[in-house]
Amino acid sequence: MSLYVYFKFIVSDHLLVLKHIRDMHDQLALEFPGLSCELLKRPLPDQDGKETWMEVYRGVATKTSEFNERLAELVLKNDLPQPRRNEVFISIE
Repeated sequence: MSLYVYFKFIVSDHLLVLKHIRDMHDQLALEFPGLSCELLKRPLPDQDGKETWMEVYRGVATKTSEFNERLAELVLKNDLPQPRRNEVFISIE
């Protein structure tokens, strides 16, 4: 199972948002062994000058409510851009 979280924010906040997300990913990796965190962004800002970023979480931890609760806590603690939209995808076997 993979959790995809995407959100938008103004381009001038890029460095601050990046620092907060990297700090959050480091914390989550410590608390949830085996978790894989990835950060992506669209190549260009939208017509309103906002970047769209996507966090990707993979691993057993993404299947637990504990992970989702902790992710939500860290998002608030790090004052990350809102709204955030979560999508879950599973492998086709």
